[in-house]
Amino acid sequence: MNLNYNLKTSLVRRVNYVTHIGKRRNVSRGLHTHACYGHEMIYVDYGRIVLVLDGEEVILSPGECIFIRGGTTHSFKGEDNMPFNYLNIMFRGTLPDNFFSHVFNVDRKMRLLFEELREESLHENKFGKDMIGTLLTELVIRLLRHLESPFIPHMSEPEYRQNYMSETVEKVMRAISENYSCPLTLSKLGRAVGVSESHLRLLIRKETGKNFSTLIQSVRIEAAKRLLLEGAMPINGIAAAVGYSSPVFFFKIFKRITGMTPKTYAVSLGDSCAEENR
Repeated sequence: MNLNYNLKTSLVRRVNYVTHIGKRRNVSRGLHTHACYGHEMIYVDYGRIVLVLDGEEVILSPGECIFIRGGTTHSFKGEDNMPFNYLNIMFRGTLPDNFFSHVFNVDRKMRLLFEELREESLHENKFGKDMIGTLLTELVIRLLRHLESPFIPHMSEPEYRQNYMSETVEKVMRAISENYSCPLTLSKLGRAVGVSESHLRLLIRKETGKNFSTLIQSVRIEAAKRLLLEGAMPINGIAAAVGYSSPVFFFKIFKRITGMTPKTYAVSLGDSCAEENR
């Protein structure tokens, strides 16, 4: 392939800023409009955002992104005023009309691009501006190709990223999300949040609809699915990383919850290394 040409893309000509907004309650932006040449990208990695674009409401869930054309009047807030995290990018470029206001459910490679964009925005690395421009350009190209072949397996929202009624259960879910690879018991978690084991058991059942054992398994399997999405570890290593000393037991629980073996699930994500990871 002869590539004798100057590297100057029209898709992304200039990146104004990249910022990651962390989890907060009651965050909202009222109706506003950017300059006609200033496009905006929003990617949600926690919670749900209610967008209003020129009077039409759009819901963004975790793992979804949208590009807003410059000059579009819009506003956004957390669904039911609940907290959310999002990556926000302002840039200039030339994109087709059908690219804007389309909700994209991103695949594994795109998720990794969003993670790299977030990391580059947080650290002043050498050639950081060039890297951000390159990453955003690659992301746009992949999304444009996605418009022609839209099927992407849906990733459900992890247990620990859902919203709960009580602060106690939120604390417990946060503790589980940070320590799911370790042995956890109701009594240990109860002491950590200052309630009795029996009361915590009832709260968990009431707010999650699951008993404690099922809840732990669900969190671990969601973590395993994210690691499979990244594709950087063999399946046996993933089993150990999420808290299973027995790969056989891990395979059994994974299939019970997802309906697929870890290998089949990895293949469904387009993981060409799945055969090697078994």
